[in-house]
Amino acid sequence: MCLVAPSPLHGNRRWESLTPGAWKILDALGLGTALAHAHCLPSHAATVSWGGREVNRAGHAEITFLIDRARFDACLMDAARRRGVRLLTPAVASQPQKIGGTWLLPVTTSQTTVSLCAAHVIDASGRKALTGSRRRRLSPATLALCARWRGQPAPPGMTTIEATAESWLWSASFADGAHYAAVFVDPRSLRAAGVEPTAAFLEAVGGSSSRWEGALASSVTACDASAIRIARAPGFEDIIAAGEAALSLDPLSSQGIQRALVDGQQSAIVVNTLIVHPERRDIAVAFHAERQGESSRRDGAMCHGLYREQAITYRSPFWSRYCEQGAPPEHKLPSPIPIDSLLPETGLRLSPRARLEDVAVIDSDVIALAPALVHPDLDRPVAFLAGRSIGSLLARAISGVTAASLFDGWQADSLPEGTALELLQWFWQRGLLVDNSATDAS
Repeated sequence: MCLVAPSPLHGNRRWESLTPGAWKILDALGLGTALAHAHCLPSHAATVSWGGREVNRAGHAEITFLIDRARFDACLMDAARRRGVRLLTPAVASQPQKIGGTWLLPVTTSQTTVSLCAAHVIDASGRKALTGSRRRRLSPATLALCARWRGQPAPPGMTTIEATAESWLWSASFADGAHYAAVFVDPRSLRAAGVEPTAAFLEAVGGSSSRWEGALASSVTACDASAIRIARAPGFEDIIAAGEAALSLDPLSSQGIQRALVDGQQSAIVVNTLIVHPERRDIAVAFHAERQGESSRRDGAMCHGLYREQAITYRSPFWSRYCEQGAPPEHKLPSPIPIDSLLPETGLRLSPRARLEDVAVIDSDVIALAPALVHPDLDRPVAFLAGRSIGSLLARAISGVTAASLFDGWQADSLPEGTALELLQWFWQRGLLVDNSATDAS
């Protein structure tokens, strides 16, 4: 395995939030200790000014970490090297060519240009998407203006999210009086008004409630922060795109790093499936595309709600444009069925509205087909619950069984009593298992 990448320490230095979910993924991959050297700063407090209200979250249970993104990436690369991955860095890859069944990837280093031969390629080249073509914008054009600021000392690890009339900003403070801020603006407004990025950054910071005293400690950098989806270019359909080479989430969700980690892990599993089970190519590629689409829809629905909430407070063109595209379809769960209507002697059967069908899932380190429960009130098919196959959990219920018998059967299969009870409630309250003696009016 070979990883081609530029040196992360030579790019723009920026700070980002690492969510608790992202840290759990890293820890599960055995990377928690390695990243202790990435200069992560725990953030126990945050101030959010949004939708006309201000919320102070001090001492919240789940800690968010502030990371120097360049050091974070360097630690990940070092961990990959220590696990046997061949690194070519600093290096720049060019668009690959397929000759027969092999990809030829031109790579330029500081000393020479070489061609790598590979059976499989994962494109994780970010928004430039080395093998991408058509780009579909999922949100209005958004520009991020980033810079460091030197001023009065503030509690270290304090983060702020604040909305103004024509922008919103995220900032982090450090014990030595340094601050880092990212201001999100409409690039069209800047061009129309002839405003330079530095002036726009200073105007946004000056209009915020923080009103930092001090001065810029770095130049202001600008980068595209729009949510986009990138399709593969013709001829590159066999290449797996990961991270922002396939999908860029809205920065408001703060899920970019976490999503990239999940996508990278799934991409590796997809490629491993292509190697071990080439006959599963179609289901493996479809699985990857479906997970990316799911992430995009979930992120879009959440961010649209937050933007709509803010647009009520600031009725300005900046905020209203986020609502012009209309709300993504919202999946609303019906009211749960009262649990007290489920008795031990209640005969259960699978709802006529539900069915079991084979879907692509992750099975250890490959993609495989497994039975999943499909129902109109589920936002996606469910193949596993409590670490068990949905098929094995429902095997008894398909032919009809009492609630007590189903519960006892799960316990006999070594399912803890509390887990068995939670599963029974989950199936019943969502109408997935219904009373065998009642007619299903819906």
